Amino acid sequence: MTPMPNAEHPNAKVVRRLYDAFARGDMETTKSCFVHDAVWHLLGRSPIAGDHHGVDAIIRFFGKLKELSGGTFKAELNDVVANDRHAVALQHATGTRGTKRLDVTACQVMRIQDGKILEVRGYYPDQYALDDLWSQALISYFRLLLRSGGAGGI
Repeated sequence: MTPMPNAEHPNAKVVRRLYDAFARGDMETTKSCFVHDAVWHLLGRSPIAGDHHGVDAIIRFFGKLKELSGGTFKAELNDVVANDRHAVALQHATGTRGTKRLDVTACQVMRIQDGKILEVRGYYPDQYALDDLWSQALISYFRLLLRSGGAGGI
């Protein structure tokens, strides 16, 4: 499908719907942007890095981003470029964890078919800083659980 000049490609609209729903906390609409067996790949070595298989795992991953950042994580869509098979989302991600701050422009490369996202790969300019933020956040989270006894006495 070739869009009309100056018309937005339908796959770009899917990406815009995803970012809008995520920003509003609308997880039902967020889920509707993916096929049920979609995969989100997050590069790196942090505890949340890896392949998140299935839309429910992706939603849990999104929840973990919010949780570990104390609700401060945001991903603002700056631009999107799309064709019949792919979309590239240029995003500005921010968040804090204690004294650490995430403030990075990154891109998400998405494979899309029939108006649904099949696969996402995130690329960040400073992977070490990203890993450090999420690793420290997870360590702090587990310390809090241990102090509160909320981890079943781990």
